[in-house]
Amino acid sequence: MFYPGKHKHVAHDEMILLAKKGHQIKVISVWGGEKILNKSLLFKIIYLKQKIFWTSLLKLLIKYKKKAISHLKDSFKYLGKIDSLRFVSQYEKMGIENFDRIHAHFASNNALKAYLASRFYNIPFSCTGHGSELVLHPLPQLKELILHSEPFITISNFNKKFLLKKYHIPEYKIVVNYCGVDTNYFTPPKNRINSNFNITSVTAMKKIKGVEYLIEACKLLDKEGIDFKCMIIGGGNLFDKIRDLITINNLDTKIKLLGPVDQREIKKRLSEASIFVLPSLSEGIPIALMEAMAMELPVIATNITGIPELVSNNVDGILVEPRNPFELAEKIKYLYYNPDVREKLGKNARKKVCEKFNLYKNTEKFEKLLYKYS
Repeated sequence: MFYPGKHKHVAHDEMILLAKKGHQIKVISVWGGEKILNKSLLFKIIYLKQKIFWTSLLKLLIKYKKKAISHLKDSFKYLGKIDSLRFVSQYEKMGIENFDRIHAHFASNNALKAYLASRFYNIPFSCTGHGSELVLHPLPQLKELILHSEPFITISNFNKKFLLKKYHIPEYKIVVNYCGVDTNYFTPPKNRINSNFNITSVTAMKKIKGVEYLIEACKLLDKEGIDFKCMIIGGGNLFDKIRDLITINNLDTKIKLLGPVDQREIKKRLSEASIFVLPSLSEGIPIALMEAMAMELPVIATNITGIPELVSNNVDGILVEPRNPFELAEKIKYLYYNPDVREKLGKNARKKVCEKFNLYKNTEKFEKLLYKYS
């Protein structure tokens, strides 16, 4: 994985909890990461380099002889020659040969590398698959990863059904364990300010996140004279395009792009929000949506993939069709004029997250799963 990044990694809080329970955790940052300044982290981060360490590779070949040569040839099939040589030459640096398990988050290139390292050192391998890497951009080796993962975990029933149908995999090979949020941290403010109608979204500026449809919905609301402010938190490769789109539509006084911010700032912005909107085109089950719901915010999200497992329409949130700014604007307007509905949806939302998407409960389930397959 790339770790840490500007956005908090989905597994960060789980790792903190597991480390506090006495598990020794080492994060292998396969593609580098933002150098972390927090020295109080409870786990070690190993940053791999994008270069070949020939001396280390030679030592590995001398130490393991035929096994290392065979492993390299095998790695070439999965990663290509250059990436294989870079990765395998840093096995000694990783220092994982005596670990009890290698676990990968996201069934992508980093999972292939974890799988290969586990085979070399004969260590149990497991993986958590999340969203687009399973449905939109799967690896050619995804079925192999699932079959050799003990266990293969995914974060929604939607994902499980999709994978079972596509790859004809035995049902027992895939286990569902929801991600969770810290409901002790993300709590509703004692006095939510309702004098202004504030729309908040925490997302990435990428095509699959559908941010442009939220901009279009805001344009429609502005034309109708709805008094609102919209704060969008997050960065990404479309940041400049989204900013230009806001300017072109004369919405600079209505919509603010805050870029990536830390968790404290996210909590502050959510405490000031009236509603939370997520216009995504593809998701697993978004952590950002869970955080908003934990803070008793009424949410509007798209009716896609695993989101309906988190949001029950008109019970603890509102679901809309993707790519439909007109429906999105109508639902925002509905909540604008109905503060009592906002309150009801918000209270139900927190209850749902506390019961089913609780960080503590779901991390404990994850821990039990790993023990079961050890």
